[in-house]
Amino acid sequence: MKKQLLSLTMMVVTSLCAFSQANPAKLDELRKNRKIEADTSKKDDWKLGGTFAVNFNQQTSSYWVGVTESSSLTLGILGDGYANYAKDKCFWDNALKANYSFLNNQSQGTRKASDFIDVYSKYGYSLNKANTLLGSVIFNGRTQFTNGYDYSVTPRRRTSGFFAPATILLTPGLDWKPKENFSVFVSPAAARWVIVSNDPYSFTGTPGEKPISELYGVDPAKKIDFQFGAFVSVNYKQELFKNVLYTSRLDLYSNYKSNPQNVDIFWTNNIAFKVNSWLAFTYQFNIAYDDDFRPEGKVGPRTQFLGNLGIGVTTKF
Repeated sequence: MKKQLLSLTMMVVTSLCAFSQANPAKLDELRKNRKIEADTSKKDDWKLGGTFAVNFNQQTSSYWVGVTESSSLTLGILGDGYANYAKDKCFWDNALKANYSFLNNQSQGTRKASDFIDVYSKYGYSLNKANTLLGSVIFNGRTQFTNGYDYSVTPRRRTSGFFAPATILLTPGLDWKPKENFSVFVSPAAARWVIVSNDPYSFTGTPGEKPISELYGVDPAKKIDFQFGAFVSVNYKQELFKNVLYTSRLDLYSNYKSNPQNVDIFWTNNIAFKVNSWLAFTYQFNIAYDDDFRPEGKVGPRTQFLGNLGIGVTTKF
């Protein structure tokens, strides 16, 4: 097959070269008189692309001043992909962000360092000629890959897992998009579910301990907390400098059913510095606050931070 393609390519190149040598006058005539016709061929309505990065750090030491670990290893992966569809008045944007990393050292063994999955999908239909105002529907889901533990106690206590918790949001609303790289979505009627699953492992397993669902404001008997409130989502994308792309999404949610004045926040950011057409340095950092999430051993909610730096492959299709 490869030989046939190579032979065909050589025949085409040879024919073009022969034509250009034998018909220079004809080529000049074509250049002067050619017309740029409208492209009526079917175009791909999808745009796909993203970044996949890996971070790796390995350290060994022996009697080094200030270093207590003789060996340590950190390994992580980071993904940031999109698949966007646009045709006529219909628009459908999809994004997947994820990162996962673990560390291993002599004194603590192996444990998870970061864990995050976020799926975001927005379908919209244009309501005006300029395509700046759309009626849209958003689906968003967030969870993590594997179990998380509280290592400050012995034995360690399980505090999270896949779909423990998970946050699912579904809402219609209006999407204002004055520029290609900026949009604001607003909905006064957004449904959200906070789920703590993995039954029967919703409990930590230690006698007398509270079920982990209570860490996330979920009734252990129901394992799902249904919420209804207002939702705002702001999306932004900008090339800060040449080959440095910044993307950001800020989500705000107010639960009408419980303390609506305490707004939940989720802010995800990604900075990609392209070294060449396929290699990039990527830094992804997330900030979250949920009024119902209370870390183990803490009184009241806490602002959550998660950052991940990696080097990897960037691609567009």
